[in-house]
Amino acid sequence: MLTASHWIFLIVVILVIIGMAMRRGVIPLCILGTFLMGWVFTRDFVKGIQVVYNANLQSAEELLGIIIIIGLMIALLRLLEQIGADQLVLKPFRQLFKGPGSAFWGTGLIKGIISAFVWPTPATMMVGPMMIPIALRAGLPIIGVAMTMNLFGHGIALSGDFIIQGAPKLTSSAAGVGIMDLIIASVPLVIVTGLVSLILSYWFLRRDMKNGLIVIDQLVEEKSQTEFSYASKFAAIVVPLAFIASIILTITLSLKGGDASALIGGVSLLLFTIIALIEHGRKAYEVVMKNLQEGFIFSIKIFAPVIPIAGFFFMGSPDISPLILGKGAPGYLFDLGNALANHVPLSAIPVAIIVVLVGIIAGLDGSGFSGLVLVGTLAQALGKPIGVNVAVLAALGQMGSIWSGGGTIVPWGVLDIAGVTGVEPETLTRRNFLPVIIGLAAATIVAIMMM
Repeated sequence: MLTASHWIFLIVVILVIIGMAMRRGVIPLCILGTFLMGWVFTRDFVKGIQVVYNANLQSAEELLGIIIIIGLMIALLRLLEQIGADQLVLKPFRQLFKGPGSAFWGTGLIKGIISAFVWPTPATMMVGPMMIPIALRAGLPIIGVAMTMNLFGHGIALSGDFIIQGAPKLTSSAAGVGIMDLIIASVPLVIVTGLVSLILSYWFLRRDMKNGLIVIDQLVEEKSQTEFSYASKFAAIVVPLAFIASIILTITLSLKGGDASALIGGVSLLLFTIIALIEHGRKAYEVVMKNLQEGFIFSIKIFAPVIPIAGFFFMGSPDISPLILGKGAPGYLFDLGNALANHVPLSAIPVAIIVVLVGIIAGLDGSGFSGLVLVGTLAQALGKPIGVNVAVLAALGQMGSIWSGGGTIVPWGVLDIAGVTGVEPETLTRRNFLPVIIGLAAATIVAIMMM
Protein backbone atom coordinates (compact mmCIF):
# COMPACT_ATOMS: atom_id res chain seq x y z
CA MET A 1 0.00 0.00 0.00
CA LEU A 2 1.32 3.41 -0.98
CA THR A 3 1.60 5.93 1.84
CA ALA A 4 1.64 9.73 1.75
CA SER A 5 5.42 9.71 1.64
CA HIS A 6 5.28 7.41 -1.42
CA TRP A 7 3.10 9.94 -3.23
CA ILE A 8 5.38 12.82 -2.28
CA PHE A 9 8.37 10.87 -3.56
CA LEU A 10 6.56 10.08 -6.83
CA ILE A 11 5.56 13.72 -7.38
CA VAL A 12 9.10 14.96 -6.78
CA VAL A 13 10.53 12.26 -9.08
CA ILE A 14 8.15 13.33 -11.86
CA LEU A 15 9.05 17.00 -11.37
CA VAL A 16 12.77 16.15 -11.42
CA ILE A 17 12.37 14.17 -14.64
CA ILE A 18 10.47 17.05 -16.21
CA GLY A 19 13.15 19.45 -15.00
CA MET A 20 15.90 17.32 -16.54
CA ALA A 21 14.02 17.05 -19.81
CA MET A 22 13.59 20.84 -19.90
CA ARG A 23 17.27 21.32 -18.99
CA ARG A 24 16.50 23.03 -15.70
CA GLY A 25 18.39 22.74 -12.41
CA VAL A 26 16.74 20.42 -9.91
CA ILE A 27 18.86 20.87 -6.77
CA PRO A 28 16.36 23.08 -4.83
CA LEU A 29 13.54 20.69 -5.75
CA CYS A 30 15.47 17.69 -4.40
CA ILE A 31 16.38 19.47 -1.16
CA LEU A 32 12.77 20.49 -0.50
CA GLY A 33 11.58 17.03 -1.51
CA THR A 34 13.99 15.44 0.95
CA PHE A 35 12.68 17.67 3.74
CA LEU A 36 9.04 16.86 2.96
CA MET A 37 9.83 13.15 2.81
CA GLY A 38 11.56 13.30 6.17
CA TRP A 39 8.80 15.35 7.78
CA VAL A 40 5.96 13.17 6.50
CA PHE A 41 7.68 9.83 7.17
CA THR A 42 8.82 10.68 10.71
CA ARG A 43 5.83 12.94 11.48
CA ASP A 44 8.29 15.25 13.18
CA PHE A 45 9.24 18.69 11.79
CA VAL A 46 12.63 18.74 13.51
CA LYS A 47 13.50 15.24 12.30
CA GLY A 48 12.47 16.30 8.81
CA ILE A 49 15.16 18.98 8.96
CA GLN A 50 17.66 16.44 10.23
CA VAL A 51 16.80 14.11 7.35
CA VAL A 52 17.98 16.78 4.91
CA TYR A 53 21.43 16.64 6.49
CA ASN A 54 21.43 12.86 6.86
CA ALA A 55 20.54 12.40 3.20
CA ASN A 56 23.42 14.62 2.11
CA LEU A 57 25.80 12.88 4.51
CA GLN A 58 24.81 9.43 3.27
CA SER A 59 25.06 10.62 -0.32
CA ALA A 60 28.55 11.96 0.29
CA GLU A 61 29.61 8.66 1.87
CA GLU A 62 28.28 6.71 -1.10
CA LEU A 63 30.07 8.99 -3.57
CA LEU A 64 33.31 9.39 -1.63
CA GLY A 65 35.14 6.64 -3.50
CA ILE A 66 34.67 8.23 -6.91
CA ILE A 67 35.45 11.69 -5.51
CA ILE A 68 38.79 10.43 -4.19
CA ILE A 69 39.83 8.58 -7.34
CA ILE A 70 39.00 11.61 -9.51
CA GLY A 71 41.00 13.86 -7.18
CA LEU A 72 44.02 11.55 -7.37
CA MET A 73 43.79 11.29 -11.15
CA ILE A 74 43.58 15.05 -11.59
CA ALA A 75 46.58 15.54 -9.28
CA LEU A 76 48.60 13.14 -11.46
CA LEU A 77 47.51 14.89 -14.65
CA ARG A 78 48.44 18.30 -13.29
CA LEU A 79 51.92 17.05 -12.40
CA LEU A 80 52.38 15.54 -15.87
CA GLU A 81 51.41 18.88 -17.41
CA GLN A 82 53.83 20.78 -15.19
CA ILE A 83 56.85 18.70 -16.19
CA GLY A 84 55.86 18.44 -19.87
CA ALA A 85 55.31 14.67 -19.82
CA ASP A 86 51.86 15.07 -21.36
CA GLN A 87 53.45 16.49 -24.51
CA LEU A 88 55.67 13.44 -24.86
CA VAL A 89 52.81 11.01 -24.25
CA LEU A 90 50.50 12.58 -26.82
CA LYS A 91 53.08 13.32 -29.52
CA PRO A 92 52.68 10.01 -31.44
CA PHE A 93 48.85 10.27 -31.44
CA ARG A 94 48.20 13.88 -32.42
CA GLN A 95 46.96 13.00 -35.90
CA LEU A 96 44.86 10.01 -34.82
CA PHE A 97 41.60 11.85 -35.53
CA LYS A 98 41.10 14.14 -38.52
CA GLY A 99 37.95 15.90 -37.38
CA PRO A 100 35.19 16.05 -34.75
CA GLY A 101 33.27 13.19 -36.36
CA SER A 102 36.11 10.68 -36.24
CA ALA A 103 37.00 11.95 -32.75
CA PHE A 104 33.43 11.38 -31.50
CA TRP A 105 33.08 7.84 -32.83
CA GLY A 106 36.73 6.85 -32.32
CA THR A 107 36.97 8.02 -28.71
CA GLY A 108 33.66 6.38 -27.84
CA LEU A 109 34.58 3.10 -29.49
CA ILE A 110 37.88 2.89 -27.61
CA LYS A 111 36.10 3.68 -24.33
CA GLY A 112 33.40 1.10 -25.07
CA ILE A 113 35.87 -1.69 -25.84
CA ILE A 114 37.87 -1.06 -22.64
CA SER A 115 34.64 -0.79 -20.63
CA ALA A 116 33.54 -4.21 -21.82
CA PHE A 117 36.57 -5.75 -20.12
CA VAL A 118 36.96 -3.64 -16.97
CA TRP A 119 33.57 -1.89 -16.61
CA PRO A 120 33.01 1.81 -17.34
CA THR A 121 34.31 3.71 -14.29
CA PRO A 122 37.83 2.20 -14.26
CA ALA A 123 37.86 2.49 -18.06
CA THR A 124 37.16 6.22 -17.78
CA MET A 125 40.26 6.68 -15.65
CA MET A 126 42.33 4.67 -18.10
CA VAL A 127 41.07 6.15 -21.37
CA GLY A 128 40.07 9.72 -20.49
CA PRO A 129 43.41 11.34 -19.67
CA MET A 130 45.02 10.07 -22.89
CA MET A 131 42.13 10.51 -25.35
CA ILE A 132 40.62 13.83 -24.28
CA PRO A 133 43.45 16.09 -25.55
CA ILE A 134 43.56 14.18 -28.84
CA ALA A 135 39.79 14.55 -29.36
CA LEU A 136 39.89 18.23 -28.46
CA ARG A 137 42.71 18.83 -30.92
CA ALA A 138 40.54 17.23 -33.63
CA GLY A 139 37.82 19.83 -32.98
CA LEU A 140 35.42 17.84 -30.79
CA PRO A 141 34.00 19.98 -27.95
CA ILE A 142 34.57 18.67 -24.44
CA ILE A 143 30.83 18.03 -24.00
CA GLY A 144 31.04 15.79 -27.09
CA VAL A 145 33.94 13.87 -25.55
CA ALA A 146 31.93 13.39 -22.37
CA MET A 147 28.83 12.25 -24.26
CA THR A 148 30.52 9.65 -26.45
CA MET A 149 32.57 8.19 -23.59
CA ASN A 150 29.45 8.03 -21.46
CA LEU A 151 27.10 6.50 -24.02
CA PHE A 152 29.57 3.93 -25.31
CA GLY A 153 30.80 2.94 -21.83
CA HIS A 154 27.98 3.31 -19.32
CA GLY A 155 25.36 2.70 -21.99
CA ILE A 156 26.30 0.14 -24.64
CA ALA A 157 29.10 -1.75 -22.88
CA LEU A 158 27.46 -1.95 -19.45
CA SER A 159 23.89 -2.64 -20.59
CA GLY A 160 25.07 -5.70 -22.51
CA ASP A 161 27.92 -6.65 -20.19
CA PHE A 162 28.69 -9.57 -22.50
CA ILE A 163 32.20 -10.30 -21.19
CA ILE A 164 32.08 -9.85 -17.41
CA GLN A 165 28.37 -10.87 -17.42
CA GLY A 166 27.55 -9.37 -14.03
CA ALA A 167 24.35 -7.69 -15.21
CA PRO A 168 22.89 -10.59 -17.23
CA LYS A 169 23.67 -13.00 -14.41
CA LEU A 170 21.59 -11.00 -11.92
CA THR A 171 18.75 -10.43 -14.37
CA SER A 172 18.58 -13.99 -15.67
CA SER A 173 18.65 -15.48 -12.17
CA ALA A 174 15.71 -13.33 -11.08
CA ALA A 175 13.82 -14.02 -14.32
CA GLY A 176 14.35 -17.77 -14.17
CA VAL A 177 15.98 -17.99 -17.61
CA GLY A 178 19.43 -19.08 -18.76
CA ILE A 179 22.14 -16.45 -18.85
CA MET A 180 22.94 -17.16 -22.53
CA ASP A 181 19.23 -16.89 -23.40
CA LEU A 182 19.16 -13.45 -21.84
CA ILE A 183 22.42 -12.36 -23.49
CA ILE A 184 21.17 -13.45 -26.92
CA ALA A 185 17.88 -11.64 -26.33
CA SER A 186 19.69 -8.46 -25.25
CA VAL A 187 21.98 -8.18 -28.29
CA PRO A 188 19.44 -6.50 -30.64
CA LEU A 189 18.17 -4.32 -27.79
CA VAL A 190 21.69 -3.11 -26.96
CA ILE A 191 22.33 -2.37 -30.64
CA VAL A 192 19.07 -0.48 -31.14
CA THR A 193 19.31 1.56 -27.94
CA GLY A 194 22.96 2.35 -28.58
CA LEU A 195 22.65 3.31 -32.24
CA VAL A 196 19.58 5.48 -31.76
CA SER A 197 21.06 7.24 -28.72
CA LEU A 198 24.44 7.83 -30.34
CA ILE A 199 23.12 8.99 -33.71
CA LEU A 200 20.70 11.43 -32.07
CA SER A 201 23.34 12.68 -29.63
CA TYR A 202 25.82 13.24 -32.44
CA TRP A 203 23.21 14.97 -34.62
CA PHE A 204 22.16 17.29 -31.79
CA LEU A 205 25.82 18.03 -31.05
CA ARG A 206 26.71 18.93 -34.65
CA ARG A 207 23.54 21.00 -34.97
CA ASP A 208 24.39 23.02 -31.88
CA MET A 209 28.00 23.41 -33.00
CA LYS A 210 26.82 24.71 -36.37
CA ASN A 211 24.42 27.16 -34.73
CA GLY A 212 27.10 28.43 -32.35
CA LEU A 213 25.37 27.08 -29.24
CA ILE A 214 28.42 24.96 -28.40
CA VAL A 215 31.83 26.56 -28.64
CA ILE A 216 34.70 24.34 -29.71
CA ASP A 217 37.21 24.18 -26.87
CA GLN A 218 40.58 25.63 -27.67
CA LEU A 219 43.60 23.83 -26.33
CA VAL A 220 46.17 26.02 -24.71
CA GLU A 221 49.14 26.33 -27.02
CA GLU A 222 51.91 24.09 -25.87
CA LYS A 223 55.14 25.46 -24.60
CA SER A 224 57.98 25.43 -27.11
CA GLN A 225 59.69 22.91 -24.93
CA THR A 226 62.59 21.18 -26.61
CA GLU A 227 64.31 19.69 -23.58
CA PHE A 228 62.66 17.37 -21.11
CA SER A 229 63.84 16.27 -17.71
CA TYR A 230 64.55 12.69 -16.79
CA ALA A 231 61.30 12.65 -14.80
CA SER A 232 59.34 13.79 -17.88
CA LYS A 233 60.80 11.02 -20.03
CA PHE A 234 60.30 8.50 -17.24
CA ALA A 235 56.65 9.53 -16.78
CA ALA A 236 55.92 9.54 -20.51
CA ILE A 237 56.94 5.89 -20.71
CA VAL A 238 55.89 4.53 -17.32
CA VAL A 239 52.45 6.15 -16.95
CA PRO A 240 50.91 4.69 -20.15
CA LEU A 241 52.55 1.32 -19.48
CA ALA A 242 51.25 1.35 -15.90
CA PHE A 243 47.69 1.95 -17.03
CA ILE A 244 47.95 -0.72 -19.74
CA ALA A 245 49.26 -3.11 -17.09
CA SER A 246 46.32 -2.12 -14.88
CA ILE A 247 43.91 -3.09 -17.66
CA ILE A 248 45.63 -6.45 -18.07
CA LEU A 249 45.65 -7.09 -14.31
CA THR A 250 42.00 -6.12 -14.02
CA ILE A 251 41.10 -8.68 -16.68
CA THR A 252 43.39 -11.50 -15.53
CA LEU A 253 42.51 -11.11 -11.85
CA SER A 254 38.78 -10.64 -12.64
CA LEU A 255 38.67 -7.40 -10.68
CA LYS A 256 35.30 -5.66 -10.81
CA GLY A 257 33.71 -2.43 -9.70
CA GLY A 258 35.34 -1.05 -6.56
CA ASP A 259 38.29 -3.44 -6.72
CA ALA A 260 39.14 -2.32 -10.25
CA SER A 261 38.78 1.34 -9.28
CA ALA A 262 40.99 0.78 -6.23
CA LEU A 263 43.74 -0.60 -8.46
CA ILE A 264 43.58 2.45 -10.73
CA GLY A 265 43.49 4.83 -7.76
CA GLY A 266 46.46 3.15 -6.08
CA VAL A 267 48.49 3.15 -9.31
CA SER A 268 47.71 6.85 -9.86
CA LEU A 269 48.78 7.89 -6.37
CA LEU A 270 51.98 5.84 -6.44
CA LEU A 271 52.94 7.18 -9.88
CA PHE A 272 52.16 10.72 -8.74
CA THR A 273 54.41 10.38 -5.68
CA ILE A 274 57.30 8.66 -7.47
CA ILE A 275 57.35 11.17 -10.35
CA ALA A 276 57.24 14.09 -7.90
CA LEU A 277 60.18 12.65 -5.99
CA ILE A 278 62.23 12.12 -9.16
CA GLU A 279 61.52 15.64 -10.44
CA HIS A 280 61.69 17.64 -7.21
CA GLY A 281 63.66 15.56 -4.73
CA ARG A 282 63.47 16.93 -1.19
CA LYS A 283 60.98 19.62 -2.27
CA ALA A 284 58.55 17.02 -3.55
CA TYR A 285 56.34 17.34 -0.47
CA GLU A 286 55.37 20.89 -1.52
CA VAL A 287 54.47 19.79 -5.04
CA VAL A 288 52.57 16.75 -3.78
CA MET A 289 50.54 18.86 -1.35
CA LYS A 290 49.73 21.58 -3.91
CA ASN A 291 48.65 19.18 -6.63
CA LEU A 292 46.60 17.04 -4.26
CA GLN A 293 44.81 20.19 -3.12
CA GLU A 294 44.10 21.18 -6.71
CA GLY A 295 42.93 17.68 -7.55
CA PHE A 296 40.48 17.45 -4.68
CA ILE A 297 39.25 21.02 -5.13
CA PHE A 298 38.46 20.18 -8.74
CA SER A 299 36.74 16.94 -7.74
CA ILE A 300 34.62 18.50 -5.00
CA LYS A 301 33.65 21.41 -7.28
CA ILE A 302 32.32 18.97 -9.85
CA PHE A 303 30.52 16.63 -7.46
CA ALA A 304 29.18 19.00 -4.78
CA PRO A 305 25.99 19.88 -6.73
CA VAL A 306 25.25 16.18 -7.20
CA ILE A 307 25.24 15.28 -3.50
CA PRO A 308 21.81 16.77 -2.60
CA ILE A 309 20.22 15.30 -5.74
CA ALA A 310 21.60 11.85 -5.06
CA GLY A 311 20.60 12.21 -1.39
CA PHE A 312 16.96 12.44 -2.40
CA PHE A 313 17.05 9.51 -4.81
CA PHE A 314 18.97 7.29 -2.43
CA MET A 315 15.74 7.17 -0.43
CA GLY A 316 14.44 5.02 -3.26
CA SER A 317 16.83 2.22 -2.34
CA PRO A 318 15.63 -0.27 0.30
CA ASP A 319 19.23 -0.61 1.52
CA ILE A 320 20.03 3.09 1.92
CA SER A 321 16.61 4.56 2.73
CA PRO A 322 16.60 3.32 6.38
CA LEU A 323 20.03 4.94 6.89
CA ILE A 324 18.51 8.29 5.94
CA LEU A 325 14.93 8.17 7.21
CA GLY A 326 15.32 5.69 10.02
CA LYS A 327 14.38 2.10 10.78
CA GLY A 328 11.46 0.75 8.79
CA ALA A 329 11.83 3.13 5.85
CA PRO A 330 10.87 1.44 2.56
CA GLY A 331 12.66 1.57 -0.78
CA TYR A 332 10.33 4.00 -2.50
CA LEU A 333 11.45 3.36 -6.07
CA PHE A 334 10.91 -0.38 -5.71
CA ASP A 335 7.51 0.08 -4.06
CA LEU A 336 6.39 2.41 -6.86
CA GLY A 337 7.61 -0.04 -9.49
CA ASN A 338 5.64 -2.90 -7.96
CA ALA A 339 2.55 -0.71 -7.58
CA LEU A 340 2.73 0.22 -11.26
CA ALA A 341 2.96 -3.42 -12.24
CA ASN A 342 -0.07 -4.32 -10.13
CA HIS A 343 -2.43 -1.70 -11.58
CA VAL A 344 -2.00 -2.03 -15.36
CA PRO A 345 -3.87 -4.62 -17.52
CA LEU A 346 -1.63 -7.40 -18.81
CA SER A 347 -0.78 -7.90 -22.49
CA ALA A 348 2.52 -7.82 -24.41
CA ILE A 349 2.56 -4.08 -25.07
CA PRO A 350 1.70 -2.73 -21.59
CA VAL A 351 3.89 -5.37 -19.92
CA ALA A 352 6.88 -4.32 -22.02
CA ILE A 353 6.24 -0.67 -21.20
CA ILE A 354 5.85 -1.47 -17.50
CA VAL A 355 9.10 -3.41 -17.31
CA VAL A 356 11.21 -0.79 -19.08
CA LEU A 357 9.65 2.02 -17.02
CA VAL A 358 10.26 0.11 -13.80
CA GLY A 359 13.86 -0.40 -14.90
CA ILE A 360 14.29 3.31 -15.56
CA ILE A 361 12.66 4.27 -12.26
CA ALA A 362 14.65 1.71 -10.27
CA GLY A 363 17.81 3.04 -11.87
CA LEU A 364 17.18 6.57 -10.61
CA ASP A 365 18.95 5.71 -7.36
CA GLY A 366 22.19 5.77 -9.36
CA SER A 367 22.93 2.05 -9.33
CA GLY A 368 21.90 0.34 -12.54
CA PHE A 369 22.45 -3.06 -10.93
CA SER A 370 20.09 -2.44 -8.01
CA GLY A 371 17.05 -2.68 -10.26
CA LEU A 372 18.06 -5.83 -12.13
CA VAL A 373 16.56 -8.28 -9.64
CA LEU A 374 13.34 -6.26 -9.65
CA VAL A 375 12.96 -6.18 -13.44
CA GLY A 376 13.96 -9.82 -13.72
CA THR A 377 11.34 -10.83 -11.18
CA LEU A 378 8.70 -8.66 -12.86
CA ALA A 379 9.54 -10.13 -16.27
CA GLN A 380 8.95 -13.62 -14.94
CA ALA A 381 5.81 -12.69 -12.98
CA LEU A 382 4.18 -10.71 -15.79
CA GLY A 383 5.58 -12.48 -18.84
CA LYS A 384 4.72 -16.12 -18.08
CA PRO A 385 0.95 -15.63 -17.58
CA ILE A 386 0.57 -14.02 -21.00
CA GLY A 387 2.97 -16.39 -22.75
CA VAL A 388 5.62 -13.89 -23.95
CA ASN A 389 9.37 -14.49 -24.17
CA VAL A 390 10.55 -13.85 -20.59
CA ALA A 391 14.20 -13.56 -21.63
CA VAL A 392 13.39 -10.72 -24.04
CA LEU A 393 11.21 -9.00 -21.45
CA ALA A 394 13.91 -9.28 -18.79
CA ALA A 395 16.57 -8.01 -21.22
CA LEU A 396 14.39 -4.98 -21.93
CA GLY A 397 14.15 -4.24 -18.21
CA GLN A 398 17.91 -4.56 -18.00
CA MET A 399 18.25 -1.91 -20.73
CA GLY A 400 16.06 0.50 -18.77
CA SER A 401 17.84 -0.03 -15.47
CA ILE A 402 21.41 0.13 -16.78
CA TRP A 403 20.97 3.03 -19.20
CA SER A 404 19.24 4.95 -16.39
CA GLY A 405 21.16 4.08 -13.23
CA GLY A 406 24.30 2.70 -14.85
CA GLY A 407 25.08 6.25 -15.67
CA THR A 408 23.68 8.18 -18.66
CA ILE A 409 20.63 10.16 -17.51
CA VAL A 410 21.12 10.78 -13.78
CA PRO A 411 23.82 13.26 -12.65
CA TRP A 412 25.14 11.02 -9.87
CA GLY A 413 25.69 8.23 -12.38
CA VAL A 414 28.10 10.20 -14.61
CA LEU A 415 30.52 11.43 -11.97
CA ASP A 416 33.56 9.68 -13.39
CA ILE A 417 33.02 11.20 -16.84
CA ALA A 418 32.26 14.60 -15.33
CA GLY A 419 35.36 14.47 -13.16
CA VAL A 420 37.75 13.57 -15.96
CA THR A 421 36.31 15.99 -18.54
CA GLY A 422 35.32 18.84 -16.22
CA VAL A 423 31.78 18.89 -17.64
CA GLU A 424 28.98 19.56 -15.15
CA PRO A 425 27.09 16.31 -14.43
CA GLU A 426 23.69 17.95 -14.96
CA THR A 427 24.84 19.41 -18.29
CA LEU A 428 25.88 15.98 -19.52
CA THR A 429 22.72 14.18 -18.39
CA ARG A 430 20.48 16.88 -19.86
CA ARG A 431 22.07 16.33 -23.27
CA ASN A 432 21.81 12.55 -22.88
CA PHE A 433 18.23 12.50 -21.66
CA LEU A 434 16.20 12.81 -24.87
CA PRO A 435 18.44 10.59 -27.08
CA VAL A 436 18.56 7.84 -24.43
CA ILE A 437 14.81 7.91 -23.78
CA ILE A 438 14.12 7.72 -27.54
CA GLY A 439 16.66 4.90 -27.78
CA LEU A 440 14.90 2.96 -25.03
CA ALA A 441 11.54 3.60 -26.69
CA ALA A 442 12.93 2.15 -29.93
CA ALA A 443 14.27 -0.87 -28.03
CA THR A 444 10.83 -1.35 -26.45
CA ILE A 445 9.23 -1.52 -29.89
CA VAL A 446 11.83 -4.06 -31.03
CA ALA A 447 11.31 -6.11 -27.83
CA ILE A 448 7.54 -6.20 -28.39
CA MET A 449 8.14 -7.50 -31.92
CA MET A 450 10.57 -10.14 -30.58
CA MET A 451 8.19 -11.36 -27.86
